[in-house]
Amino acid sequence: MVETNSIFEIYQGHYQVILDSPSPQFLENIIDGSYKYVWCFEHEENGCSWSSYHHTIYSKDSFDFEVLCRNIKMEYLIETKNFLTLLPSIKGSVLIVQTNVIPPYFLDLSRLQGKTRYDILKSSIDYLFEIVVPGTADYSPIVSPDKKFLEKVIERAKELL
Repeated sequence: MVETNSIFEIYQGHYQVILDSPSPQFLENIIDGSYKYVWCFEHEENGCSWSSYHHTIYSKDSFDFEVLCRNIKMEYLIETKNFLTLLPSIKGSVLIVQTNVIPPYFLDLSRLQGKTRYDILKSSIDYLFEIVVPGTADYSPIVSPDKKFLEKVIERAKELL
């Protein structure tokens, strides 16, 4: 059985709470407006339908022809206030880190796991939290170096039940 809404120290200085079935809109209740950015990972745009593409390919950003694409996987960094405007549109799962610092180009979270991942997030980009919110009802881990922040997240989750 999964224990939800309890704080566990998973690595020295990093804490985790398992939330029970938060929706992407739940993020509105935990995003901290004093933090500058939301860094999104594993975002998939356009699903499996072919759509016109309007972004850079091989450093070229304009074409004399149409480019169709599908299953675009990307990460993006967005100011917190702008991310909040996107929340009503988020339908699937989302993996985010809220941070005060633009991540350096070499920081690739897909290659980092465990204690190393969270130590680098803490030392390099002053992260507040990392959360995976599933697109369907499921458990969702949230990790933070700030135990008081997680206590507030638990309080907010209980209020919304």
